[in-house]
Amino acid sequence: MAIKRPSKSRGTPVRKTVTSAPIRHVEVRPHHQMVPGEMYTGWLCKNRACGLVIAISPPPAGARPAAPDHDDQLTALKCPHCGDEDLYRWSLRAEHPYAQKSAAG
Repeated sequence: MAIKRPSKSRGTPVRKTVTSAPIRHVEVRPHHQMVPGEMYTGWLCKNRACGLVIAISPPPAGARPAAPDHDDQLTALKCPHCGDEDLYRWSLRAEHPYAQKSAAG
């Protein structure tokens, strides 16, 4: 039988509310708009079988610039190549060359 022991502090326990990270909405460039060999800003698909670039679509002309990032937001993205959806950290986006998947593989 376990012995129940009182907590060290006798006051009201401090409870931190668990909040989910804010998720940023991003338009993904369709794979048919990407050219092999070109560099695109985005992430590499986390699906090991895919691993292709998930590129961000450029903002429409005349759009306001995005607000500065104060924390590392998560972005829910669906890969335009394999269809897998996963969370990606906004701060980890980078320039990646696009290469088409070979038909053999």
